[in-house]
Amino acid sequence: MTKTSILKLGLIVPFLLMGEQAQAANWLMLQGTQPDTVAPKGVKVPYRSKKPKIWGFIQTNYKSDNGGTLIKGGKNKTPFSYLGPDLSDQQGFNVFRARLAARGMADSENLVNYFFMTEFGNGGVNNLGGHSEVATYLTDASVTLKHIPYAKIRFGQFKTPGSEEGLQAVFVSPYIEFTTMTNQQQLERHVSDVGIAQKGKAAGGAKTIHYTSTKVDQPIGAFRDLGIQIFDTVKIQDDWSVSYAYMYGNGTGLSHVSSTEQATNYGYLAVEKSFGKGRGYYTESMKFYAWGQDGKRVLHSHDGTNISQIDANRKRYGLGMTYYHNGIRFEAEYMKAKGMIFTGAKDVDANPSAEDWQFQFAVGDENEADGGYVNLQYEIIPKKWEVFAKYDYENRLTNDKKGERDFTTLTLGTSYHFRGPTRIDLNYLIRNADAPNNAKAQKVLDNFGNRIAVQITAAF
Repeated sequence: MTKTSILKLGLIVPFLLMGEQAQAANWLMLQGTQPDTVAPKGVKVPYRSKKPKIWGFIQTNYKSDNGGTLIKGGKNKTPFSYLGPDLSDQQGFNVFRARLAARGMADSENLVNYFFMTEFGNGGVNNLGGHSEVATYLTDASVTLKHIPYAKIRFGQFKTPGSEEGLQAVFVSPYIEFTTMTNQQQLERHVSDVGIAQKGKAAGGAKTIHYTSTKVDQPIGAFRDLGIQIFDTVKIQDDWSVSYAYMYGNGTGLSHVSSTEQATNYGYLAVEKSFGKGRGYYTESMKFYAWGQDGKRVLHSHDGTNISQIDANRKRYGLGMTYYHNGIRFEAEYMKAKGMIFTGAKDVDANPSAEDWQFQFAVGDENEADGGYVNLQYEIIPKKWEVFAKYDYENRLTNDKKGERDFTTLTLGTSYHFRGPTRIDLNYLIRNADAPNNAKAQKVLDNFGNRIAVQITAAF
């Protein structure tokens, strides 16, 4: 069975379950609005308060990668064998996320909501590729206006409408690492200054034109942007509802750049059926969704004397579904990337004892990548102890015979909850990478190895 067939099967299976009545977490509403009621012990009562809700979480993990390493001419060719965010070692402990947030309603009518969140952990937001100068501490700062029926307006910096994996709250998922397609093509590395164009030598003989950044001074995108969004969820029949969102953003992620030079359009549409039980990540429901992102990225190329501007198009699309009912969670998503394609970290320091990790991109409109995942989780003890498995893949630069790279990962794991999202997760990642038409590149990819990760999430 091909990888595309697996994804298609993942998107069809839920229809077979509809006779059981199958609503996934509505992240647009959960993150962008405050509810009118609270539900102590599951009983909803009218309650409104302008007192801010202060909350947060810490995720500390240990990871070990058994991949090989390859250094040629003093440059490390195997970034995939090193642990993020700094790519400096193959095993170790890390306080990956440490976030503090405040949210609430600014008025008694609950027509004005706000959401703020900070990040103090050692992740891509504060230390991307070992470049600690990228540090930023404000990830979210938004206000939502709820005055217009069926058209809530949110503005500021917040998560963009898109892939379920990126849109969902990171502290609820038992998976410690993002899938390959999401990590490479959705989780954007923002750069502005690049070197001269490389063709042939880049990416093991790829025919596509590649550029490598000359400095990393901006945080990872973290699935966020600065802009304005119109969104809402509308009940259409019984337990069925439709959610939509359109966002116009700067296309600059968390870098706080005020220019619209890289303006990006984000769209999202979902239909879901509720089972009437649970809330948040544990809302029992079934959801089908589609999303798209279309924007431009501006790069400045330096050849030592002259500076030229490269305008690259960045397009991302996807569709998927989520199902959660009676302790079974099933998810599947297919994603497509066109235009500006991220092709990995590259060591540009010839000193064998040091690395200077920069980021490499293929920027032409002809470039394509696709990928996705199928996920199955089962709660042995409801909301306490679960086991899970996820298969994901990415086919990168499918338009370039020499440049194509195919990645697959099977993640197996278990999770034990102490209370709510406070838990311990164990993941074992079986990873593989192929260069189907490039034997020279395959010798490098043969250093891909499996990875084990244990993470403790403490939420308050």
